[in-house]
Amino acid sequence: MNHIEAIVELHGIVEKKFCHEIIQYINKLNLTKLKSLNEIDKDTRKVLGHSLHPEKNIFNKINKKIEFLYTFYKAKFPKINNEKINQIDLLKYEVGGKYESHVDSYTDASRSISVIINLNNEYEGGDLVFVDQKNYEIKRCKLKEGSIVFFPSNFLYPHGIEPILKGTRYSIVSWLQ
Repeated sequence: MNHIEAIVELHGIVEKKFCHEIIQYINKLNLTKLKSLNEIDKDTRKVLGHSLHPEKNIFNKINKKIEFLYTFYKAKFPKINNEKINQIDLLKYEVGGKYESHVDSYTDASRSISVIINLNNEYEGGDLVFVDQKNYEIKRCKLKEGSIVFFPSNFLYPHGIEPILKGTRYSIVSWLQ
């Protein structure tokens, strides 16, 4: 198996009603500029966001949605046993927003599987791009409203979000441990 096969995209699988409800929720929040894992370069990540707390109803709603959709990924990889979602972030990328190539695993958090749910179509740019260890593109995901992507969080899956050229991109990111 080629390791790129562990990047699984499911398009249009998340209901529009759910996507619109989460966007409305995001727009009511007091969003802050999120930091990157590597805070040496302050220009690495330009995105507004909010980390949800597990006791919130919206966290539980998103958690249930991800747990259900994760069954599709687990069907392809039955030997994985990651079940617990340890973080859910709501993101809003405006024009110029981006997140340069990075990996999701690091020492302060246990992350095995990364999850991205795209909530809308009304933007240009913002592709999810996976690169190899020399920063050459190996896979590009043009996510639309209701798309979800699962992939391992480790060093073999560096990825980033290209700059938003027009509009606003809304998404949910989460990690399973």
